[in-house]
Parts: sequence; C-alpha cells; structure tokens
Amino acid sequence: MKSQTNTTPNIFSCLLLAAFVGCGGGYQTGDIEAVVPVNGTLTFQGKPLENYQVVFMPLDGRRVATGITDGSGNFKMGTNTAGDGAPPGKCEVAVQFAPPDTGEPGNEVIIDNPAKLPKPKVKIPAKYGDPKKSGITQEVPSDGLEDLKIDLK
Repeated sequence: MKSQTNTTPNIFSCLLLAAFVGCGGGYQTGDIEAVVPVNGTLTFQGKPLENYQVVFMPLDGRRVATGITDGSGNFKMGTNTAGDGAPPGKCEVAVQFAPPDTGEPGNEVIIDNPAKLPKPKVKIPAKYGDPKKSGITQEVPSDGLEDLKIDLK
C-alpha cells in the first residue's frame, strides 16, 4: 500500500515555524545583525491585540525581526536576541496570532492538535499574516523607533 503525504501546509506548521523564528533559539544562526531599538503598539480597529507576533522582513534580505504583543498590544522587536531591536531600513510587515504557552513555566503543555490551540481574543484578516499581502511597510531609521503605532483595519 502506497503511503500518502499531505504537502499542504497547515496552520500548526505555520505557527510552529513562526514560533521558531520568534524564539531566542531561532536568532543564533550566522553573524550578528546590526540593529536599532524598535518598540510599539499593535491594534486592530483601535483595540489592542494580545499574543500577536509582529514580523519585520527587511527588503534587502537581512535577518527578520519579531516581537510578541502583550495584553496592551505592546511589543519590542528582536533580531539577534529577543528584544534587541530590528535592522535599519525598509521592511515589509506581517502580523499573525502567536498562541500563548499553556501550563506553568518550565512545565509547558505541548498541544499537537491545531484545533485545540488557544484562539485569539480578536481575529484579524488573514492578509496580515503575509508580508507580501499585508500592505504594510515600515522604514526603520538608523536611530530606531520608539512608540511605533500599527493599527490594522
């Protein structure tokens, strides 16, 4: 009997990839990227988004910067390590839900069924998960960005 492999990406695979890119372990490959401080607030129709990953993809191909929002929608971007900043220059931006860890720190529960993953309090249009389709670009100046406001519509 021939085995079949499903090559269609599923949401769990995408979230797993996003989590790897956004975690400290994903930052430690290659040379250290020159970064500047970047922090801000993410909202959807004026309401803060909690547990969303903000992704800055530099147009010149440098390393991606990511940050996870807190309960107030605040985020701090990281490239080499969590929260260290983003590379200066023009970036395409993506935003996607990043389910929070479940369980106590050090005893997190792994959920391998996407249907059982926590759901976002606020759902945003799918286009924002793709930096090519989000319609959002951001210039990161050489002195960084403080209090950046990203309001999705």
